[in-house]
Order: sequence, then structure tokens, then C-alpha cells
Amino acid sequence: MTNSSKKIVQHVRPTHFTSAVATGVAVTGPTDDGFIHLHFYRETQRITHDDVPSRSHAPNEVELAWGHAEPSIHLVREEVAVISVPVSRLPFIGTVLNKAVRFVASLLNASSQAKSTTSDTLPTRPRIPA
Repeated sequence: MTNSSKKIVQHVRPTHFTSAVATGVAVTGPTDDGFIHLHFYRETQRITHDDVPSRSHAPNEVELAWGHAEPSIHLVREEVAVISVPVSRLPFIGTVLNKAVRFVASLLNASSQAKSTTSDTLPTRPRIPA
């Protein structure tokens, strides 16, 4: 007879918790303190389209005229969160993310097979235990 014990882990959110949508991730490290840093970001566009004052360069003229500026589009990567992972835990985190990708891919593939279309699906590899 074996003794099995249950461990109950309570998940809590700190007071500074926030939620945001990320469209990408960059990885840096390992750093000297033994961490890999996951930088989650979202790609956005900032458009500036302002009216700007313009002035005649005539020597005795002081009148200002308003001109219209051309729109300027700036591509921006807005950092959402940085998560520091100990190098020793990186294989575990990688396995969990890999399983999540496979699960979502299987859902998308099942959905596309039901609709008999091949658009908007992620490519899948043969099932390999992670």
C-alpha cells in the first residue's frame, strides 16, 4: 500500500497584476544571474496627422498660416511584459508552450476538416510525446 498525498497549490494574482494581448515574443539571455527573459510585445502603428503652423519667410511678415501635414505612420513594438525564467526551468516552460501550440493546431485542423477548407490553419508535425 502506497501513501499518496495531495498538494493543493493556490494561485493568486498580486495587486499589480495586469492583462494584455501580445502579438509576439523576443527572448534574451541567459544573463549572468541565470535567467532567460521573455519579452512579450504587441505590434502597433502610430499615425501622426497633425496640422502644423507654417510661416512665410518674407522679411517683415509676422502672419502665421496653418498648413496640413502629411500623415506619418510609425511602426511600434509596445512591450507588454517581461517574464524572467530560470535557465533550469526553461525546458519545462518550452514543453508546456509546445503542447499548447499542438493543441491549438489540432483544433484548427479539426475545424478546417469539418469545413473542408485549408485556409487559416497552422501546419502540424506528427504527434511526438513531449
